[in-house]
Amino acid sequence: MSQVKNYTLIGTIFLIVSALLTSGSNVFYSNRVQGTSPFFFTFISFLITALFFHGVQLIHSTQERTKDKKLLKDIVGINLSTAGTFMSFYFALKYIEPAIVGAIEIGIGPLSSLAIIRILYGSKINRLDLLLGLGAFIGSLFLVFSTLHGSSGIEFESAPVALLGLLSSILCGFCAALAAIFSKRLSVAQWSSSKILAHRFYAIVFLSLFLSIQQGSMTQHLSEHWLWILMVSLIGVTLPLYFLQVGIQYSESFFVMMSLSFIPLFTFVFQLLDPRITTSYHSLSGIIIILVVALFSVLLNTIRSKPVTQEKRKAV
Repeated sequence: MSQVKNYTLIGTIFLIVSALLTSGSNVFYSNRVQGTSPFFFTFISFLITALFFHGVQLIHSTQERTKDKKLLKDIVGINLSTAGTFMSFYFALKYIEPAIVGAIEIGIGPLSSLAIIRILYGSKINRLDLLLGLGAFIGSLFLVFSTLHGSSGIEFESAPVALLGLLSSILCGFCAALAAIFSKRLSVAQWSSSKILAHRFYAIVFLSLFLSIQQGSMTQHLSEHWLWILMVSLIGVTLPLYFLQVGIQYSESFFVMMSLSFIPLFTFVFQLLDPRITTSYHSLSGIIIILVVALFSVLLNTIRSKPVTQEKRKAV
């Protein structure tokens, strides 16, 4: 019993730390990225992250080799969807309130997942799941209108700029849902978590490098901003992903999803430290709507899921 409690405590600590690091780094990044390219940051940060997880995979890999040719579509799919998720996310953070970007991603995700599964696999949609997805989507729409109305925490320069940031947030949520589906398929194919993380960042590294070259001034960006980019890459991208993966191994799905649902709220709190962002109760209201729907959805999924045999696995 004490060993189970220890595993639960370890998982909870890693999930909370992951959520806090993600939230704090998003606010810090949003402040500092105003003077540089989001694509250049994405290239550096995910190059570091990819190298880190490749190192982890090499350390923990076994001598067994699996035939991955059958999974080529899933590997390409998770790479492209991961690129779409993070590139649109970091692009949106330059123009939109950080808490709103994270909340819209979570709000769009459930309905996107239902639509993708229905279109690709022809699966029937549970009515209650559809209602919950619509509830989260309504919360996202509330934040969209709040931003366009000028009621968010950041004043935008023009409506087209704000709209571009909002569309990027919506794209982020859709791509995140796709990435989750491809990740699940690779897991079912007996890919370990570290192996998935080691092979999902190829597209984002090359695409962000290409866009950075097109924008030019890479040397200037690196010389002027290398310190904070390195800090955010390690503390705000690599470590949260690693801690999240460790938390997943030690925790039930309920606690994992709950920690993700709280990220926009944590981000809203961290925003109080950013002088650029004013306190917006419109933003807080939309975030709470999505948080309540997300928690209720996770709770419902936990109740409906069948008990499975717990297997002792390594953290990575």
